[in-house]
Amino acid sequence: MKRIYILRHGETHWNKEEIFRGRNDMPLNQIGIKQAELAAIYFKDRGIERIFSSPLLRALQTAKAVGIQINRGIETIEEFTDINFGIWEGLTLKEVENNYPEDFSIWVKSPEKLSIKGGETLEMVRERIAKGLEKIFSEKDDNILIVTHRAICKIMVLFLLDMGNEFFWAMKFDPASITLLEKTNNRFSLIFSNETCHLQSMKGLYRDF
Repeated sequence: MKRIYILRHGETHWNKEEIFRGRNDMPLNQIGIKQAELAAIYFKDRGIERIFSSPLLRALQTAKAVGIQINRGIETIEEFTDINFGIWEGLTLKEVENNYPEDFSIWVKSPEKLSIKGGETLEMVRERIAKGLEKIFSEKDDNILIVTHRAICKIMVLFLLDMGNEFFWAMKFDPASITLLEKTNNRFSLIFSNETCHLQSMKGLYRDF
């Protein structure tokens, strides 16, 4: 039985300020660093054999915290990098809502139909995630950890469960949350999602964006 743990990276300053991050490469803030440390403790006895990460700094910092705790190296997978938000990157949620009201409405109601200038559609993201998963599934390891970003977590889980991108907003992933899927009889089952029990000591200090 194959187990796939998915860990969203810890908080950054842009998470806190509700700014679209995308490919912008910022570090974790102090809260995010603490979240990564607590997530690392969670994985201490989970039998993780390999750790795969987005190449962006915020994911790598989170992955390395786990790697240090369990004595594993980090393997970067380009296909697990964050969604390209094009002209929205660096703008706050409110700025996008005010400056691009029609597109923002599509993002909120039917994100699978949105095409942002200079950015990726959810289907483009799904296709590259599939390629990244194909790379790591060729290995025989049974317990793996993937450290990535909120939008990637959403699409990755939907892909593994054979669900459409229209369910994008049905999935919730807080900073440093943990999700587990298991593969049996050639199909994946969602065991739990958005687990934050390891962060209870920090409750109320961060936001989901």
